[in-house]
Amino acid sequence: MGLENITKQRLLDAQNHGYTAIITKQDSNPLDPIWIFEKVKEAELKHLSKKLNATYQLGYSISEALKTIDDYAFIGKVSLPD
Repeated sequence: MGLENITKQRLLDAQNHGYTAIITKQDSNPLDPIWIFEKVKEAELKHLSKKLNATYQLGYSISEALKTIDDYAFIGKVSLPD
């Protein structure tokens, strides 16, 4: 497993492999977070977001991240699954 920059292409690749969400790793540095791709059902994303906020984590659907990455680039790196 390696750390890579979050790019639009990385998000597209993850989406093509069935991942639906990108979340920060627990205890990640908020100024330089490590993100993880997750497979979460669309209906569960809102609940997941609330749960993550309680632990100071962030989570976004990959489809939303793709819509905004050109204007608001992600900070940090993504931990790519093997």
